[in-house]
Amino acid sequence: MTILLSSGVDRKFLGRTALSFVLGACLLNTMVPHALAQTRVMPEMTEAEDQPKSILFPAGVPGPYFPSDEEIAQAAEERLSQNPQNSDVQTGEVLVPEDELVVVSELDNGDGSAYGTIGQRESGLAKTIWQPSEFEKIEKLLGALNLPSTSPVMDDIARKLLLAVATAPTGEPLLEEQQSSLFSGEEDENVRRDQPAAFDEKLLKAFINLRLKKLIERGNLVDLVSYIQNLPEGTMEPEQQNAEILMLGGDLIGACQMTQDARRASTERETQINRFSAQTETEPDTENIFWLKMVAFCRILEGNNQGAQIAIDMLNEQGNIDFVFSDLLGRLMENPETRGSFLSRGLTSLEPLNYTILSLLDQTIDADLIENSSPLITSALVINPNMPPENRFQAAVKSYESGGVSAELLRNIYGLREFTDTEYNNAVRMAEYDARPVADALLYQAASKQTNDFEKAQVLEAIWKRALENNDLPRKAALNVDTLKSLTPASRLFNHAHHIARGLILAGETDRAVEWYNFVRRNAASGDAEATRALINVWPLIILATDRGEIPWSENILDLWWNGQMVLAPENRDSKAALFYAAAEAFDYPVSDIKWEELITENRSNKVRSIPLAVWREMIKSVGENKQAQSIILGLIAMGKDGPGSLDPSGISTIIRMLRSFGMEKEARKVAIEALVTNDF
Repeated sequence: MTILLSSGVDRKFLGRTALSFVLGACLLNTMVPHALAQTRVMPEMTEAEDQPKSILFPAGVPGPYFPSDEEIAQAAEERLSQNPQNSDVQTGEVLVPEDELVVVSELDNGDGSAYGTIGQRESGLAKTIWQPSEFEKIEKLLGALNLPSTSPVMDDIARKLLLAVATAPTGEPLLEEQQSSLFSGEEDENVRRDQPAAFDEKLLKAFINLRLKKLIERGNLVDLVSYIQNLPEGTMEPEQQNAEILMLGGDLIGACQMTQDARRASTERETQINRFSAQTETEPDTENIFWLKMVAFCRILEGNNQGAQIAIDMLNEQGNIDFVFSDLLGRLMENPETRGSFLSRGLTSLEPLNYTILSLLDQTIDADLIENSSPLITSALVINPNMPPENRFQAAVKSYESGGVSAELLRNIYGLREFTDTEYNNAVRMAEYDARPVADALLYQAASKQTNDFEKAQVLEAIWKRALENNDLPRKAALNVDTLKSLTPASRLFNHAHHIARGLILAGETDRAVEWYNFVRRNAASGDAEATRALINVWPLIILATDRGEIPWSENILDLWWNGQMVLAPENRDSKAALFYAAAEAFDYPVSDIKWEELITENRSNKVRSIPLAVWREMIKSVGENKQAQSIILGLIAMGKDGPGSLDPSGISTIIRMLRSFGMEKEARKVAIEALVTNDF
């Protein structure tokens, strides 16, 4: 790696060069003919004849089920029950390419009051989405939100919140004009003119840094580099984590400039500490140690080896002797032509500074360090040219599981693995006895290389089985989407139709999934038993995944689906029905009292949990006060590390209604699908 530190080098150019480097490296036999004649095909997003009953806020329920503020609870109920049919965002259409980076100045007419990298058309979130909340409240809630998330839909929601072009949370309620244009897909020009020209620049910078911390925690280096690339001057605070992200993003000049600022402030702080240290013993200043290490590192980059040695001596004098770091710096000061190799197994952990030096030395990274690395470093390891293929594969798998790298990148990594014809031909059998990620790569390649659709489907079934065991079906579906799309509906695939349609839905290919639904529906109408079974399994997923009204819903169809669940154990059958009914009602599909009364039993699953009461109360309160971003963060906290599938039916219904009330129709449907799939749909 070559680093240019000439004073004439343009930092913007280096930032974009670093970014370029980063970017390069998923009805029934008896319903026909008489049942279909009674089926009501719902027109596109029409208002229901009767308001859907709410299972979240039943009237007259006493005790702690309601927040103490009855007015807020009532306002929340009205908002959560409304049909967002007038929102352009509810169609789920992306009006601009998802990978297109938005220039902030073009979005905000250069007013400087907002910052982000994705605009309203892509995110569906208004510039003022954070405004009604207070900064201190948002800071506290983001601190309680654990990232990264293994749930793709949760990661997508968090990404949009953190990267959307937005103003700072000021605690000021939205104006009527701002509320009317919140989710119209494009911000209204009149609202822009009504906004005051002046804004709290200090608050905005604090808000940018707050989101920056969560982006670092999320661990996607590509998104992070694009976020910091055009930051307003002086926005990034001179903190250790900010210097580390500059290094990981390739901006060593920026990291060294930040070091100078931080060291200057640290020197002043040291003077005050020294005056006090004569009377009181002080703990080692870990931040000061880091900045001294950075001073030594930056001086070497400048060619000032003597100055670097002075900084190392200062560290040693303080008793902070780091032999590994000293060895790394010593190698960096040597002549590249005669420089020896450094064995990274001498490291116990991989910190950004040591990782950066190893990269400059063109040294490999020991595989044992990968599993203990932070999500952000793991993301960086995937695109490190010094990584051996085996280690890069290990880092890519780990990073993909937490959303650090894209499915496309992991597909490329999977494609680099080499297997024999014997391994391809026996992939399914071999994978049964091999839980390692390399078996996933073998199955991926084996599925994509098959020329016969039936054989492809058999390999995919093995992939789904492994994914379900690890609660990772949504990501595996996205990974194998090309193979899924290559399959053509055929009668010999009836037994696989459910799994194929489910995979297509999870991968975002709903139109292709509808083709499979229509295919099995036509054959079920002819009395085919296998097609009927497939239709029973596919229908609940299709009805919740689509929003165009072409999938029929009626009491007769619901009865037929319920009859198809009688083969299950009572607790599994009732739990599945409760989850499906709750999600369906949240999307305005009517479920009769008779169907709910059938579930008044003691049969229940122990796999799900309810939303913590404190989180539930705060979320309902936030919805009632029209605090969009705050409500969405609380929804993410409610779903937790195990994703939407871990919530009970009332919890899933709450999340769906909350997202829909703010125009996030696409995300609400993804939450519903993930929840159903996790619970054996």
